[in-house]
Amino acid sequence: MLSYRVAGVLFFLSGIFTCFGQVAAFVSWKGMYSVTDNRLADFTVTECQVIRDNLGTRYVCNPAHMITNSSYVIAGVLLITAGAVIAASAHREGHTTLGLVVPLVVGTGVFFAAAGLVPYSVSRLGHDALMLFFALTVWTLMALLAGLGTYRRAAGAEPSPLIYGAYIPLTKLMLAISVLGMLTLFALGSNGLPGAYERLAFDTITFWLMIIGMGMYSLGGAADKESRRVAEMEAQWGVGPGARGKLQDSEEEADAKSDSMPGDK
Repeated sequence: MLSYRVAGVLFFLSGIFTCFGQVAAFVSWKGMYSVTDNRLADFTVTECQVIRDNLGTRYVCNPAHMITNSSYVIAGVLLITAGAVIAASAHREGHTTLGLVVPLVVGTGVFFAAAGLVPYSVSRLGHDALMLFFALTVWTLMALLAGLGTYRRAAGAEPSPLIYGAYIPLTKLMLAISVLGMLTLFALGSNGLPGAYERLAFDTITFWLMIIGMGMYSLGGAADKESRRVAEMEAQWGVGPGARGKLQDSEEEADAKSDSMPGDK
């Protein structure tokens, strides 16, 4: 059965595939790769060449670019699938508050997969725009989940099936770090450490996807156990919707018998 736990696994795998694509690029890289000067977009370039852009001049050569770009596409597809799973689970459980979460998760996957299909060497503007939209969508998702979790906790309601406990402040912290990295990149440009600030922005997102995926999996598991426990208790003690119906029938039968008895004279 599709559940929030499955969505959590998909989130986690999306982050894993993103990391795998980067590791493959770093291991296969020809020449010197600088974490502070080379951009993440350099991993997607399909030919060895010297690149000159607004963030400086650098030599890029990733023989494993097909693995890297394919990993990004797979990671995006996993997020799209996670959005569909969340939609199905929310519909089944009647969680209407998750209506805004689904398009954000799907949109995140679409932008990231598209960025893998449009490498930096094919379209610099296109790739950068897709990655920026990817970041904006994830930030909105992070803010929405953190806000939803905070509201439900303050109201004393049951935790959201997607975020709870320590994952709420952690999400807020990682959101702030990611946004700060992007703002610093825009402010300093080539005068700072563009590669480092870009990694701060996007790698934080990647790690958050894995972390929140683990949270969704653990919370979903706890919810599944609780549902089974409640069902077992209802079956054992004769409570629940079905049992309430039977109890109501019994009460009506008792009232009918009472009415049929002769009254005191």
